[in-house]
Amino acid sequence: MTRKPDFSPSALTGALGRRVSQTLLYVVDLTVFVLHTMGSWGGRRGLFNRASYHAVIAQMIFTGIDALPSVSLLGLAVGAGITAQLIMLVQVVGTEADVINLLTQVVALELAPLLTAIIVTGRTGSAITVDLGNMKLHREVEGLTLLGMDVQDYFITPRLVGVGISQLILAVYFAVIAVVSGVFFSALLMSFSHLKYLVAIPLAFDPVALIGFVLKNVMFGLIIGAAASYHGLRVGISPTEVPQETQRAIVNGLVLIFIIDGMMAVTLL
Repeated sequence: MTRKPDFSPSALTGALGRRVSQTLLYVVDLTVFVLHTMGSWGGRRGLFNRASYHAVIAQMIFTGIDALPSVSLLGLAVGAGITAQLIMLVQVVGTEADVINLLTQVVALELAPLLTAIIVTGRTGSAITVDLGNMKLHREVEGLTLLGMDVQDYFITPRLVGVGISQLILAVYFAVIAVVSGVFFSALLMSFSHLKYLVAIPLAFDPVALIGFVLKNVMFGLIIGAAASYHGLRVGISPTEVPQETQRAIVNGLVLIFIIDGMMAVTLL
């Protein structure tokens, strides 16, 4: 006889409490994982030994340079579909200052980090989890540990650093493409006088907002790299665990990114 699900208030409250507790424990585990990895990397071998340096550069090439076509296309799409539309709509009901403020705050400082983080999570986060998961599955991690190599020094921390730097650079690149292309599209569709925004927008950024932009993107990159590495190392002996952990890394990483973005938006208001 099939047992009916319990939808009583106590059962729902208990399920919600368990879910919140699991989420908090996951955040604590991930934070400890990042702090331990970064701390041990700087303490034992220094930040600029040859092996780590090449690993960081390789990760930046994969995460940053290889993602430029995707980021460029999405930036142009946002410029045509969002930035240009915002300019044309706000021009009707607002002032020039309203247009500039909207483009800097919404497109450059909010949309650029979020959309870039989604691309980096889908490309780099999944690749890191699959790579480390397969290494763990085939016992390569165990073999390297027996040879005296620290997996964190050579495979974890360089990826976190490379993803963090790449996320920041890609977000800046995305913001420039989205804003500039949107201004050009609006100029072509309405009036070439809109080109004046290309001069006014760079001067309108608040230094505090720019610092928050940098911190936000670095945190996004660390979250993406940490979640991917953490779940990749959780793979056991079954090949089916690789796609399962990859899915968890992507979903959990995106959830944390949106939570951090919301908290920072409220803090900087």
